[in-house]
Amino acid sequence: MQTPIKADETVNQEEQNEPHMMEEKLSHLGAKIDHLIAKASETKEKLEEKLVEAKHKQETAIKKGGEALDEVKTALDKAWEELNHAWEDIKEGTEKAKEKLRAK
Repeated sequence: MQTPIKADETVNQEEQNEPHMMEEKLSHLGAKIDHLIAKASETKEKLEEKLVEAKHKQETAIKKGGEALDEVKTALDKAWEELNHAWEDIKEGTEKAKEKLRAK
């Protein structure tokens, strides 16, 4: 025949299991933390790769923009020079026209 368990014995068994349960919970939480750290590290690596790509794209855009700006500047300089020549031609033509009008 089985002897009945006393209330003191039940409490004593729960107290003995409690550290084991806490260890399980802590172990489980530790595993979750390790998983989150690994995921964060992976995400960080991906973001660092994207940052390098973005910096490269930025440098390329700056270089191309600089090259384009140089081309625009060259074209503007040439247009300005042609405009000045045209202005000089207009002034010269105007002077010739004035002289012809005065000679008549």
